[in-house]
Amino acid sequence: MRENSLPTTTAGTLRPSLAWYLLGVLLIANVLSFVDRQILSLLVQPIRADLGISDTEISLLQGFAFTVLYSVLGLPLGRYADHRNRKWLIVCGVVIWSLMTMACGLADTYGKLFVARIGVGIGEATLAPAAYSMICDAFSARRRGTALGLYSSGIYLGIGASIAIGGFVLAALHGASEVVLPLFGAVRAWQAAFILVGAPGLLLALILTTVREPARQSGSTRPTTLAETFAYLSRHRTLFGLQLLGYALIALAAYGVGTWVPTVFIRSHGWTAAQAGINYGLFVTLLGTLGGLASGALSDRWLASGRGDARLMLTIISLALWLPLLTAGMLAGDSGNALILLGVAASLSSMANSLGPTALHDIVPGWLRGQATALFFFVINMIGLGVGPTAVALVTDHVFHDDLALRYSALVVALPAVICGGVLLLLARRRYLALRAELAGGSVMPAAPSTPPAGAGHTVQPAESH
Repeated sequence: MRENSLPTTTAGTLRPSLAWYLLGVLLIANVLSFVDRQILSLLVQPIRADLGISDTEISLLQGFAFTVLYSVLGLPLGRYADHRNRKWLIVCGVVIWSLMTMACGLADTYGKLFVARIGVGIGEATLAPAAYSMICDAFSARRRGTALGLYSSGIYLGIGASIAIGGFVLAALHGASEVVLPLFGAVRAWQAAFILVGAPGLLLALILTTVREPARQSGSTRPTTLAETFAYLSRHRTLFGLQLLGYALIALAAYGVGTWVPTVFIRSHGWTAAQAGINYGLFVTLLGTLGGLASGALSDRWLASGRGDARLMLTIISLALWLPLLTAGMLAGDSGNALILLGVAASLSSMANSLGPTALHDIVPGWLRGQATALFFFVINMIGLGVGPTAVALVTDHVFHDDLALRYSALVVALPAVICGGVLLLLARRRYLALRAELAGGSVMPAAPSTPPAGAGHTVQPAESH
């Protein structure tokens, strides 16, 4: 599909008002994607009771079912985002994941719910590669951290909102096991929660049609082959390996803990699902969002002062503060203290995880943004979301053999993952600085394939954007 010719400024390829409008709508999309993805975390107890399943089976719904096609499809969709219209890709994805979230509310067996969760992942696979690419083209490099930090804050805003919304829904039902919804009839309370959070996405899809597709910045318009993509990644494979695995382990801890915290409050502190959802959800919404916003603004300022590894080092500082707060919050005997400690821990987790995509975009050229984003989220979600929640459940079910040991299981999984992730980022630091300097000098171009076609004896310069 041919892209529109748009007004440009030195701040990016969109006028500031259009760029901020684009960012605002994409932020809402990111929030809703995580609401639809994470609403399940508050509904563990009623789903287990109705479907007769274990923590491990619940964790597969939270992680593997969503991740399996979300991650795999992200790779070709990332390549599509590098060469085709990104807005319409996102519009289609929003419609798919919203309908499939509502389908979760119609599932009456574990198998049907599993398939519907796969569908949610298929729809959401469109968002990250296209959104990050659009934001990078709409804003200048000096505003990139702030813009991407704001967008990434939607992760914790969405996670917190999903838990809080679920809590409000359950509280409004006053313990009713069933509720009657227009068009859907009588459904279980947990099914109603899926339907109610999925429906707003259909309205969002209409709003998304009003945003402007940003023109691609200079150096990001040249069509590239898969061989060139693989050649660039292979040339810097040690750096990408260290950085991607480091952030994936951090995500493993974040998803492993965050998925089960509402259940920890229910099991260890005697809260109802509504109490856990409203109280913890609101804390995560506020503090997690602030962490994401702070990560972008602080790293941009530190980067502007000449600290080229600002995003990596700020991640490591966040991890060092996150670990003791997470441990204290999980082990706290008083529910009020646990809520405060885990809320502040969520803000530091948000800072660390929000910096991952921004740090990646600082070391890839424009022509690789969509594919690099897809690769990043492939690794992050396969390891973080695919392994984290299930690892915690397996420790609870097969090591402690006690539902009340859930908070200890979360720490057993999270603490070593965070420490190892931080070490890997430290090991990546020197190579990260070297590649940043290379990109800043304008010397990074698509590499020729290892066996170039006849007559290809020179380096092809990226085309200028129009």
